[in-house]
This record gives sequence, C-alpha cells and structure tokens, in this order.
Amino acid sequence: MDDEIIEQIRQQHVDNYRNGILDIIDNNSKALVEDIQTLIKKPPLEAMDIIKTKFLSLAKKNKIILNTIELDNILDEFRGHLFEVSTEIGKMRVKSLNDIINNTKLDDNNVIKINKKHFVDINKEMKKKFKTEFSSAIDNFSDSVIVVFNSDLDDKIKEEIVKDLIKYIKGNYFKQLLDNFDIKILVKDTTLINSVKEQSERYLFTLNNSRVLNDLDN
Repeated sequence: MDDEIIEQIRQQHVDNYRNGILDIIDNNSKALVEDIQTLIKKPPLEAMDIIKTKFLSLAKKNKIILNTIELDNILDEFRGHLFEVSTEIGKMRVKSLNDIINNTKLDDNNVIKINKKHFVDINKEMKKKFKTEFSSAIDNFSDSVIVVFNSDLDDKIKEEIVKDLIKYIKGNYFKQLLDNFDIKILVKDTTLINSVKEQSERYLFTLNNSRVLNDLDN
C-alpha cells in the first residue's frame, strides 16, 4: 500500500481518537451538570423542599401565614439562577479539559492522559464560581422574599424571620450542598479518567495491531 495512503489512514485514526476523547469529555461534563442540577431542582414532594419547609416552620413558630404562591415563584428564581450557573460550570470544565486534549501531541505511540492533577485548577474555579453565584442568588432571594408576608405585619418580625432563614441557607443548607457538589465532581472526574484510559488502550491496540496501519501486507 502506498506510504502516503497509509499515513492518511494513520492520521485519520489519530483524529478519530482525539475526537472520541473530546466527545467523552463533553458527555461526561453534561452528565455532571445534570447531577449538580438534581441537587438544586425542586423536589417532587413539597415536604422534601428543605428551604420552603424551613421557611414555613419559622412562620408557624411566629404564627404567621405566608403567601406560598409568591414563595414558590421566588424559590423558582433562586433555583433557576443556580441552574444557569451549573450550565456555565459545565462549559468551563469542557473548555479546560479540551485545551489539554488539543495541546497533546500524538506521535510515537503517545496517548492522551487525564490525571487527577488536571482537575485541580478547574475544580477550584468551578467551586469558586458556584460559591460566588450562590451568594448572589441568596442576596436576590433575601431582597425579594419580603413579598411573601402580609403588608401589615411588623417589619421587625419580617426581618427576624428572613434573617433566620438566610442564616440557615448560608449555613447548614449550603454546607450540605457543597459537600454533595464535591462528591458529584469527584465521581465524574474518576469516571472520565477511566474512560479516557480505556479509549487510549483501544487506540493503541488498533495502532499497533492493524495490518493496514502497519502495512503488514507489504
């Protein structure tokens, strides 16, 4: 077989391998976004809505009836903001990892490798953005939540209830959310490392054993 044709086939094999890794990264990151969003989205049962339940509990303690329709709207906005953030985080991750792949030279049986060290900086940036945007979402929530109270209710009582709620959201709620956030990332990072390794092993096997790529017919 002509050397030029063999080289074209070999290059196509390399390109398919690289593009396959990029697809794995894209799908893995989309799955991560979905996992993060499961932590944020409205639960199927009202009793599972931790923030709403906490708010209603504080209101009940003070013998106050809240406008639950307005509360649902505000919570939807809060969650919607974090949904957008999770999508942005996924895009950040894809870009960072794609840069690694595209900058890897593939020659002399060299393969693409993704290790734990490759996730250090991007995971730090992702978590930083999530924390920042969570704080922003909480500020918007705090400013908007006043509409759930009756207008004739004493302002001090309103402020005290909101203060207690925000303290809970920024404290226990956010801590648990971050813990789960970290777990979701760790699982997807580990899955990606293994998937890339498997893809690389298949690539090398074909590269080293294909009759066409090694011109074994000549």
